[in-house]
Amino acid sequence: MDARLMSYLYCFNITRDYFECHEYGESLWLDSGRPVGLKGLIQTAVCLYHLENGNVRGAWRMWQRARTYLTPLRPEYESIDVGRLMDDIDAVFAQVPVDWRPMQVSPAQVEALHLPRVDIRITDPAIAAQLPQWSPEPLPDRD
Repeated sequence: MDARLMSYLYCFNITRDYFECHEYGESLWLDSGRPVGLKGLIQTAVCLYHLENGNVRGAWRMWQRARTYLTPLRPEYESIDVGRLMDDIDAVFAQVPVDWRPMQVSPAQVEALHLPRVDIRITDPAIAAQLPQWSPEPLPDRD
């Protein structure tokens, strides 16, 4: 597995830094022919970044886009359980009030919902075992 995808997974599951997660995913996406599966994963991270910051409108819209890229990949992409990831994100949005979808709310309002934690399930046991000890390399600056 590419180190940037491992770093994406580390940032997603371990540090919960969805912005940094997106950065690793985008770097790999740009260098690998822009695969749609990776685009869906990047948009999933962006969706959660927006949601935790109260941008429910942006989160919901980004999730709708990500779903279109992830759906054909079910059940698995690059040792990632895509089906479970999609179900888990859908479960998060099932707990977000529908009337918030066009809104920006405070991060505290989102936090008060006590939304379920989303982890990406990794189907390869060797990769899953490496993840907690992973140390992401800094990304080079892009010009």
